[in-house]
Amino acid sequence: MTMLTTTRAAAAVGALLLVATAASAQAAETASARAYVQRCTDLGRGDLCIDVNGRVGGPGRIGVGYWKRSGDAVHVRLGWQNTTGGAANFSRTVHGPLVPGANTGTETWSTYLAAGCVYPLIEVVGQGTLKGKEVCVPS
Repeated sequence: MTMLTTTRAAAAVGALLLVATAASAQAAETASARAYVQRCTDLGRGDLCIDVNGRVGGPGRIGVGYWKRSGDAVHVRLGWQNTTGGAANFSRTVHGPLVPGANTGTETWSTYLAAGCVYPLIEVVGQGTLKGKEVCVPS
């Protein structure tokens, strides 16, 4: 192998490593920008869950869902609220009648994600509102 061929081969390997390193760094940056956390609360007759996609200081998505395990049929509305105060955010959709084994699916809200934590809400029509355990927005 001549010196020129060796130099070209080394340059080609170097270029491939540079491209692979840049792609790896870009993938890591994209993954870190898409932070995700979830927490579920056992309410006795079902599970109320909340998830947050995104990071503090940017746009994100909050999702809330309910999976019923037992009890009478109910109609529910889902929502969420910040632990720092402010008004609750409820969906206009009323789900039901929910019977054991049924679920609401996940209601989602696109929102700015401030620092702090949020908790899920479920309004059982005619019976009141329950709140689940909080989850903190990833920083």
